[in-house]
Amino acid sequence: MCPSRSSLFLFLRAAAPPLLLLRFHPPVLRACSPYQPHRPLTSARMGDSASIKEAKGALRTTLRQKLAALDDTHIAAASAAVAQKVFALPEYQRCTGVACFVSMPKEFNTRPLLERIFADGKACYLPRVESVKDHTMSMLQAFSLADVDAFPPGRWKIPEPPRDGPPRIDALEDASDVDLVIVPGLAFDAKNGRLGQGAGFYDRFLAKLIEAKRAAGKPLTLVGVTLDELIIDDVPRDSFDLAMDVVVWPSKP
Repeated sequence: MCPSRSSLFLFLRAAAPPLLLLRFHPPVLRACSPYQPHRPLTSARMGDSASIKEAKGALRTTLRQKLAALDDTHIAAASAAVAQKVFALPEYQRCTGVACFVSMPKEFNTRPLLERIFADGKACYLPRVESVKDHTMSMLQAFSLADVDAFPPGRWKIPEPPRDGPPRIDALEDASDVDLVIVPGLAFDAKNGRLGQGAGFYDRFLAKLIEAKRAAGKPLTLVGVTLDELIIDDVPRDSFDLAMDVVVWPSKP
């Protein structure tokens, strides 16, 4: 059902970056965080835009190779361990609506997260590409695991909410109860920095969601999930890059 990662990587070099590689989140303040959540990050590695872009590109190449080499069993076990840590977060336990994502092979596995979100009776929202040209996406309500399993594949074979069928609440609507977003990334650091896949689908969506929640006076927590192998010392940061509130990986103390 899904094309091989290697073929998608080759396509990436020949055309616009595919969404399969471009994972397509008043704030909760944390005294232990070196950054104010939902504000642009600052970093000793910040410099001119061209050098940051080059550093990010080099990291993405290395990390995609590392991820492709990981055993599927290892990814599944590590993802399950992260899911348990997420469930233990006070922010998860008190949230009512969770925006998550549908995982594909050779990336962080969200199945345990999705199963628990529905089992806990929380509202679940999942991404759909709205415009490849404009790099925009939405987060739409999913009704159940069976609903998710029936999602049609999108342009890059990632299952996403269909455009037909019953109406679905959009996470940006006033009726949305999203107060926690599980954010994917190619890499994170221990200072809550995030390296995305490069097209800005999540950057654009999160900026809109943060503004909507702020205007409504509602809380929002961004939780990055990743594997030990994708935790790096320092994510190169542009002025517009957002910090997560929490980043969770298997061996995190």
